[in-house]
Amino acid sequence: MVDDSRSHPDEAQSVLARQARHYNTRVRTLGQQSHLALERLLQAAFKQGVSDALLIAAERLQVDPRLAELCLPPQCPHYGKSLHCPPFTPSPDDFRASLAQYEQALVFKFDLPAAVLLSEERHPYARRVHQIAAALEQQALAEGFAHALGLAAGSCKPLFCHDEVNCSALQPGSVCRFPDQARPSLSAVGLDFFDLCRQLGWQIERITRASDPASAPAGMLAGLTLLG
Repeated sequence: MVDDSRSHPDEAQSVLARQARHYNTRVRTLGQQSHLALERLLQAAFKQGVSDALLIAAERLQVDPRLAELCLPPQCPHYGKSLHCPPFTPSPDDFRASLAQYEQALVFKFDLPAAVLLSEERHPYARRVHQIAAALEQQALAEGFAHALGLAAGSCKPLFCHDEVNCSALQPGSVCRFPDQARPSLSAVGLDFFDLCRQLGWQIERITRASDPASAPAGMLAGLTLLG
C-alpha cells in the first residue's frame, strides 16, 4: 500500500469545517477529543493518496436490497466465492439495522479513467481500497470507535486470492488469508453508492462492461469506514 509521508492537517481540518451539515446531533455532542480523532482519520486517508475523503452521518446512508441482487449470478461471477460476498455477508436489512450503532462514515475514493476501470488495471487500485478501508478500521478501533467497520469496492477474491481455488475463510477450521486487508463488498450489503456520491457532491456516471473506454467518463473506486 502506498503511504505518502506528507502530513495533511490543514486539509483534514478544512474537510471537517466544510462538512458541518453532515454531522448529526450525536457527533456534535461527543466533544473535542472525537473531533481530533476524526481529523486524524482523515489525515490517514489523505496520506494514502486518495483523491478525496469526506465524512457523512451514518444515518444518511441509503440501503437498497435491489442493489445487492446485482451480486447474484449471472451478473457477478464472484457470488458465493468468498466470505466477504453474498450469501455470507449481512443482508441489506441486517446491514441497515446495524447502522444505528454508527455515528459517521469516512468515505474515500480514487478517481480513475474509464479505461482503467474497464480492465484488469483496476485491480491494484481496488486492492488499495480494501487495504485503506481495513487500515482506517484498525485506526478507528484504536481511537475508541469500538464498532468500526471497513467496506470496499468489489469482491476480495480476485484481488487477494485470484490464484487460489477456494476462499480459505469458507473452509472448515481455516481463516482468511488476508484478515487485515480484505473487507466486505459495498454492493453486497446494498449500499446505494450513487446516492452517497450525490450527497457528498461527488460527480459520478454509470460505467458498465458495455461502456466504450474511449468515450466513457472518468469514474472512481471507493470505500468507507463506519465509525461508532
